[in-house]
Amino acid sequence: MSLSPRPRLPSTAMAEDGGERRDWADMPSDALAAVFGMLDVSDLLTGAGLVCRAWRQLAATYSTLWRRVDMSHQADLMENEEAEAMARTAVDRAAGTMEAFWADSFVTDGLLLYLSVRASSLKSLQLSLCFNVSNEGMAEAMKGFPQLEELDITFCSLYGDVCQSIGKACPQLKCFRLNDRWTFQMDYGASDGMDDDTEALGIANNMPELRELQLIGNNITNDGLISILDHCQHLESVDIRQCYNIQMDDALKSKCARIKNLKLPHDSISDFKYRAYIVSSVAYSGSDLELDLFDDLDVVTDDDDADFNDTDDFNETGSDGAMYDDEFDV
Repeated sequence: MSLSPRPRLPSTAMAEDGGERRDWADMPSDALAAVFGMLDVSDLLTGAGLVCRAWRQLAATYSTLWRRVDMSHQADLMENEEAEAMARTAVDRAAGTMEAFWADSFVTDGLLLYLSVRASSLKSLQLSLCFNVSNEGMAEAMKGFPQLEELDITFCSLYGDVCQSIGKACPQLKCFRLNDRWTFQMDYGASDGMDDDTEALGIANNMPELRELQLIGNNITNDGLISILDHCQHLESVDIRQCYNIQMDDALKSKCARIKNLKLPHDSISDFKYRAYIVSSVAYSGSDLELDLFDDLDVVTDDDDADFNDTDDFNETGSDGAMYDDEFDV
């Protein structure tokens, strides 16, 4: 004797214990969106967003879920190509409403250009350890972010005229972070770095609206900092830790007196979440300049698994993220 299929339970039914049994597919969209908003991008694309048709529909079409996308640790959990495909899907689903994008080593010039074409409303961009992003790629992508207010570039091998390009393209920039490892002149003492005010002058001449500036490990000199202070009159916070070309003489102290939050070259970097990547001048011994990468970290730093490979060039007409959309019948 064949059994007839079990009928689908209504939205509210009686459970075996006598209590109500609810169909989660009928959960109000606002409530479900609030829950989805607490999930990571990968959880939405490969987990909760695949549970049922209703949940897939919401994850794919509720653009508010993709307004702020944090993928700053995804490269530690998956291949770079997969992380980039997820990022492109998130950009597509935001449908022009994305305001914040934070990511790390999987970002390439192609992904930045894809973002700039489809997310012109972006206000916050944070990039860390993005060695596949070039000066030229960054300069071109910045042209698509006229509303950008916060830009964080930490250990991305970007230098020189990049600050000038960023400043010209993003006139509303209020918070700028350009962090790197302090560069030593190996033939001299630990306090003798390579003087270079290129970035400093790019900031001074092109970012007049800055309120917050962080330049950890930069080769800026007193002249460069004075130029910034003279031209960026709205500055309230300046962080020049590990900038060992700076000598805090009386003239510079006077210039810095108006800065409410000032961190100086020899101040502790204990609150900097990428501190394990910084070359320590105090620990300089002539051979091993790196701190212990596994000592009390806030970020994953498994260099053995890091793989920075280029992906395909940017294609304005298509999205690598389609590999995820194909799974959804929406």
